[in-house]
Amino acid sequence: MSLRFRRSMKLMPGVRLNFGKDSVGMSFGVPGARYTFNSKGRRTVSMGIPGTGISDVTTLSSGRSSRRAQVEEVPQIGDSEPRPGLFASGAERALHVFLRDIYGADDTVNSAMEVVEAAGALKAQHPKLAAAMDLISVLHGIRDTDTSDAASALAMKLWQERDIVFNDRLVRKYFLGIYPGVQITAGIFSVGSYTSQTLGFIVSELLQKEGKYPEAIEVLNQMRPDQLVGISLADIEITSGDFDGAIETTEDIENEDDATAMMLVLRGIAFREKGLDDAALECFKRAIAKKSRSEGVIHRGLFERAMTYKKLGKKAAAKKDLEKILVDDPQAAGVNEVLKGL
Repeated sequence: MSLRFRRSMKLMPGVRLNFGKDSVGMSFGVPGARYTFNSKGRRTVSMGIPGTGISDVTTLSSGRSSRRAQVEEVPQIGDSEPRPGLFASGAERALHVFLRDIYGADDTVNSAMEVVEAAGALKAQHPKLAAAMDLISVLHGIRDTDTSDAASALAMKLWQERDIVFNDRLVRKYFLGIYPGVQITAGIFSVGSYTSQTLGFIVSELLQKEGKYPEAIEVLNQMRPDQLVGISLADIEITSGDFDGAIETTEDIENEDDATAMMLVLRGIAFREKGLDDAALECFKRAIAKKSRSEGVIHRGLFERAMTYKKLGKKAAAKKDLEKILVDDPQAAGVNEVLKGL
């Protein structure tokens, strides 16, 4: 997976202009909710954790989706980029240069291996940068098969040492401007400053990839509770076959925002997998009832409802929902394949 970088320019409160390697885009919103679109037609949404930018690269699948830790984008620090002070140490100045080289203004795309090796070399030269360089190595290393094993092991270690790592002075100063995007479930990404919460999502996703569901749930239970943690928990429960657990996790949910709408979708999947198809259809209906919800959430709800209709033999209804997705996204992953099978 190649790295993608983005610089941003603040136009006015809540509105930024983003410059990518081969596109220009606009993002707007407030902390916890942001919508982004660019000149190539890409539309992205963030929610739940304060931050900016979110990928809409969504893999739609029915029921139990395959798990993988996916870091979509590592944007450049914007106009509030921290800088070394007049009396900054050589280590801090080296860190600043390193971050500018990796997330700088030019269009250079660095491979995961290049970033990991550069981070390791800088860590050896300046041991005080160990926490910062290890966090960068995880963020980039898990994106490539050649570095993912070592990065995964390092992520687990950092999670155990997270209180020390994220209290590092240079991490606190410089990492609030780095915004990784981690896929929580199809249609939802966590995007916010690189904090222990972000690392928790990464570690949880890595554990899910390995099929270590109890361990992944334990990580989530150690994190600060929020809607995205609830979504991730319900998704794990569905993936591991604990449908009763997912139903309990998502009870008393109303469609109040994108996150709660997605929780209704997951609740519907759990009902469907238990054979309670009418309850499932009601959940999907509520999840997509408000057209102000993000495209990713609406598409996931339509897709899962279509899969339920297909299960019930209602091919016309399934086809109608799938075609609604194609109106917005003709290349939506998985949709054309399902249509061909109807």
